Amino acid sequence: MNNAKPMSSKIIRVYLLGAMVLLVFYGAIFNNAILYTENKSSERRLALISPYHFKLFSQGLKGEIQIDPMLKIYDQYDILPSSIKRRINETWQGSIIFHFEDDHEYSVFAMQAMTEKGLTIVYALEDIDAIEWGDTEFAIFQTAIFGFGLFIYIIAALFIIKMAKRISMPFSSLADKLESSDNEEYTPLSVDGELSQELVQMLTSINSYRSRIRDTFMREQAFTRYVSHELRTPMTVIRGGISILRRLKDEKVQKQSNRIDNAVIEMEQLVHTFLLLARNEDAATTNVDISDVYIKEIIKDLESTIQANQVNFNQHLQSDFSLNVQPLLFAAVINNLLKNAINCSVEGQVDLFISPQRIDVIDNGVGLDSQPRGYEGFGIGLNIVRDICEKYHWEFSIKNNEGDGCTASVIFHKKYDALHNID
Repeated sequence: MNNAKPMSSKIIRVYLLGAMVLLVFYGAIFNNAILYTENKSSERRLALISPYHFKLFSQGLKGEIQIDPMLKIYDQYDILPSSIKRRINETWQGSIIFHFEDDHEYSVFAMQAMTEKGLTIVYALEDIDAIEWGDTEFAIFQTAIFGFGLFIYIIAALFIIKMAKRISMPFSSLADKLESSDNEEYTPLSVDGELSQELVQMLTSINSYRSRIRDTFMREQAFTRYVSHELRTPMTVIRGGISILRRLKDEKVQKQSNRIDNAVIEMEQLVHTFLLLARNEDAATTNVDISDVYIKEIIKDLESTIQANQVNFNQHLQSDFSLNVQPLLFAAVINNLLKNAINCSVEGQVDLFISPQRIDVIDNGVGLDSQPRGYEGFGIGLNIVRDICEKYHWEFSIKNNEGDGCTASVIFHKKYDALHNID
């Protein structure tokens, strides 16, 4: 996936390669067409003028006759040059061109004509080197053709590059809008420029899916808000009942009242967390100063659970720093990661590592493949952590250790993290 290249680059590469192949192909055809035309022209010219000169044999002339510096005629096969006789037989008639090792070219024509001996096959032999292009002239011509072809190729390349960018621009614009963080409301997308039928179909489908996602997201937010608000009423009633029960001086009643009160506080924090996630807004986000004291304040409610599970817990803060986050949501991340680790590590070890870049919770418990013994809770802790990380564009992962237990990690995104160390 990381090796993917822009559509415009692929279009340019394909069309430039095609243009190069066509240029070479037509250049080769043009070159061979010139040579073929030269040869055919020489054959036809010799076939036209030879019968006129063959009349000399019927007028008493015989043997080899030099017509001009290029043309000779012969009245019998035996007196032909040996290089020609090796290539034709005595009964051959027609027109042909021979290319010899010394780069000479000869055009040969043979037909029956009247001589002193009667009707016999006579021959015409013409040296066509004198009338055809020389090697230097032909090389200059080929260079000129190549230069012209290269000029056409450059013009075509510029046109292809321009058209490729024009074709791919709507796709690039659509990709940028899909990746844009400003487009998290799932509103319909539009793309400027000349749109193809395929892109219009794609854009219509994407907007349809975005509309469905937006409707689902809004229903989820509404449901979370309604449920959270409805839960507050019974929790208020419970709190009122606890305050009445505490007036009793019974030790058992006081103990149970404290447990109920802690559960209500936890429920209220959970409801508040749901509301913050459902609103999907950063209005309450502030710079939180992270320090040992602040972390201990967050996890103080877990001390009873740590003692009950006989867990050896250690907290490590690399350095004090500031983080742009809603305080309750940051506390929810820490608490839910630790709850998961503590409940999975009865009589084990849990370590909390916090730095300006990340959070790591490492335990030596049962790991991800086993269910913790006697686990009690709402069962949504890690899902809450995942939702909070998605809200702030952090990276969340949890994996088994090489030995026992597992490691849960949260990596702060550059846009939201650090913000700076506190001196």
